[in-house]
Amino acid sequence: MSEAEYRIRPSAGLISTIGKDLVKDKFAAVVELVKNAYDADSPDVTIRFSYQELEKVLTISIADSGHGMDIDTVVNKWLVPATSDKLDRKISYKGRSLQGRKGIGRFAAAALGSAIYLNTKSHNYDEVSLLLDLDEFSRDKFLEDVPIIVEETKSNKKSGTYLEIISRDVTLTELEDSWGEKQRSNLSLELSKLLAPAEVSKRSKDLGYANSDDKFNIYVEYIGFPEVDSNTLEIKPFGIVDLYDYRISGNIDSEGNAEFEYSNQNIINFPVQKLKKKILLDSKELQKYPGNINFDLRVFDRDPDSITNLIERGLIDPISEEKIGKAKAKQILDSYYGVSIFRGNFRIRPYGNKDYDWLQRDSLRVNTPSLRIGHNQIIGFVGIQSEEYSHLEEKSARDGLIENKYYNGLIHLINSVLLHLEENRFSYREKSFKGGRKPKNVNDQIEDLFNFTSVYASVNKRIRELNFDKSSENSVIEIVENEIKKEQEKKSKEYKKVRDTIALYQGQATLGKITHIVLHDGRKHIKVINEVPPRLLKWIKSLASNFDQDIYDKVVNRSELLMNSSKSLSILFKKIEPLSVSRRPNRKDINLLSEISSIVNIFESDILKEKISVDLDIPEDILIFGTNFDLATIFSNLIENSLYWLSISESKTKKILIEASYSSGEIELIFSDTGPGFQGSDLNLMFEPGFSMKPGGTGLGLALIGECVTRLNGNIKAASSDDGACFIMNFKRNL
Repeated sequence: MSEAEYRIRPSAGLISTIGKDLVKDKFAAVVELVKNAYDADSPDVTIRFSYQELEKVLTISIADSGHGMDIDTVVNKWLVPATSDKLDRKISYKGRSLQGRKGIGRFAAAALGSAIYLNTKSHNYDEVSLLLDLDEFSRDKFLEDVPIIVEETKSNKKSGTYLEIISRDVTLTELEDSWGEKQRSNLSLELSKLLAPAEVSKRSKDLGYANSDDKFNIYVEYIGFPEVDSNTLEIKPFGIVDLYDYRISGNIDSEGNAEFEYSNQNIINFPVQKLKKKILLDSKELQKYPGNINFDLRVFDRDPDSITNLIERGLIDPISEEKIGKAKAKQILDSYYGVSIFRGNFRIRPYGNKDYDWLQRDSLRVNTPSLRIGHNQIIGFVGIQSEEYSHLEEKSARDGLIENKYYNGLIHLINSVLLHLEENRFSYREKSFKGGRKPKNVNDQIEDLFNFTSVYASVNKRIRELNFDKSSENSVIEIVENEIKKEQEKKSKEYKKVRDTIALYQGQATLGKITHIVLHDGRKHIKVINEVPPRLLKWIKSLASNFDQDIYDKVVNRSELLMNSSKSLSILFKKIEPLSVSRRPNRKDINLLSEISSIVNIFESDILKEKISVDLDIPEDILIFGTNFDLATIFSNLIENSLYWLSISESKTKKILIEASYSSGEIELIFSDTGPGFQGSDLNLMFEPGFSMKPGGTGLGLALIGECVTRLNGNIKAASSDDGACFIMNFKRNL
């Protein structure tokens, strides 16, 4: 046997792979090169597109006035793919957080042309230049086989770096396809989103980044392009962000402690609301706090009146700087919406792109569009710390962050913050009847469908407009009113059926929510029933021929186990029986203690798992007139809510307390827990259909509870408490 030593020899095609193939698109390539200028501590960067029509040559140059590079840096760092230089340094010489840490950003130039010319000068060093012909880096060669000539020249030039990417044989048609008006507009948009607005830049200092006074300007020029002015265009952050309807901004530390402010520009002299709270994670197995973050989320209503208000606040065309109409206003809003993620002053692509709903806002909005804010209503900015503190790592392909537990935690935190804005916005729009909405519960809406009062008034008015003589008019009105009255009496019966049907569906919705509990508890008993009988038969046959004490003990033990499982299944089915009906049951006197005890037992497994104690302080003689159906809906939803909040609570004592008493001729029932308490500030919204302060919540649970309490001739309210959630219900006493 012989041995030999070998080395991995990278193919020359690697340059294309980490450049053109790995970068998402040409805009991402330009952004990567701009980031390099920022990392070089340059105060600005100029991107110049120059087209020579006769030679059919397009050059794209990136010029900065940063610290430049000496020959050692060029040879041992710039020409070394995946160098760890920036990763090791972490910050620039002037204190900027380095954007390009993977050591491959400069090769993004391969996505823009076929040759790269580099010219750079560092203070007190010679000028260095080289040319990379990318066609030489073919896959049938090794990197070591492609010679690169690096030149040094004595020079008194100022420090800086000039990178030129050359494309040959570019026709006018190809130029228009690659960098036509639409593509140039998209590049300007990308670059304007790349820069953090002033407010976000100031907050970046709190995350350990460069001083907020450290400016970085971006300029773009187009030379030799047909029908394009050669003026230098300065890229600026977009101004529409200041014309928001609602805004929430603040900070969240690495343990979830949040401080934020809410404002509403629809109300003159609106006092900014300040709030502090702890945001808890949904699941510690799937989510982790992503270091310190800051956020600034601006929300825009998109109904016609709100678009008009947006224009009146000062929205103008960003190019012509002239006033615009509603269609143009929507177009501008469509161009800029999205929630961006920044490290320091730079956006991480694709966060902030209109087609990238990373917070999944639109899926959250499907069931409750009047409450939830959609992706196209937000222009937002989220600042994160460097990778070593946030554990939010960028993918090599520049297409976002690696989707780990910290990324999941970031999504949860930002959506939790938006819940508070949604709550305040919903309350404001309800009170001001924005969007043509009027506050109604389900019963009110159903009653409206069967109410003919407005029909009476309308018909009477129309008959009088026909100019009958007085006697004929009264006769016609009487006939019509009688017919409408008959129809209303007929519809009243249908109204009751509709209400009962909806009540039935509400109960079955609750049944669906506890199905997982039934399956979890039922499976273990069914397993016993399936597996034990065959063994019993085998052992009994053995005992029939020869008695054995050990086998006899097994038979007794397994028989008891079988009986217990059978009994447990029977109890389990009995627990859910009130909800599994084909029609709504009749009302009757129900023992409150017995009924609530049965409902609590449904959740026994989860209660034990979370180590929650449940105390029932209910006198044995209290009866409530109603249906098991409605009581089961009320308390199964309340308990399910408490289980969720207690499971993520940091409280050392996890407890649910249900108390009942007679008070002023009524039954008073109090349900409370020791969880984190109500997450919202407007308790009046608790029972609104679709309203939920639970991230991803449907807002149906408390709405169902409210409907059921009303059917039981009672009322319910949420009460403020420092020790957790508290609901107070009052029912007319059945005498």
